Amino acid sequence: MANQPTVINKREDVINKINELFLLLSVDDKKIAESLHKWAIERDMKIGIGNIRTNAANTKTNYDITYSAKKPTPRSIFLFKICVIKDADNATFGIKPKLLNIEKYQSAIDACPDSVKNVIRGIKECKVCKTNCGQQVVFTIDGVQYNSCTYGGEIFTNLTTEEWDLLYNLIVEEYKAHTAV
Repeated sequence: MANQPTVINKREDVINKINELFLLLSVDDKKIAESLHKWAIERDMKIGIGNIRTNAANTKTNYDITYSAKKPTPRSIFLFKICVIKDADNATFGIKPKLLNIEKYQSAIDACPDSVKNVIRGIKECKVCKTNCGQQVVFTIDGVQYNSCTYGGEIFTNLTTEEWDLLYNLIVEEYKAHTAV
């Protein structure tokens, strides 16, 4: 029987599993994850663990931890991607922000170094949607226009402390832009 993706829904179970996973992260990754997690908890964001996937050899398990704003409409703001590898010292860690309102905090994007801008530029281009599709995200970085898919998004990994701080600020700006009424 094929390994089916699993979902953890009950908030208490989600928080317990996240705490277990954070113990597997490197010291620096744990600090980043805990900081964003605390920020999300303070905003009463919905937190879920879905798409738990284990490879056929049972040597690697991937966890997607989603943090979603509840209002004005429910929407994912960012995801943690954690991969636990059997017999490895640490789990791998990445953050996939859902930057859908870039135009509202363009100056923050413009201030980012190329290392951060390049990951944002790597967001999957929308090719299947029509020009009037509400799922497209059109934004400009350094004078170049991008047409990305809402469901796309690149994973930030191995950033410097300064770059992680900038990404944290972009996530905060995205949350503010989404929840502004």
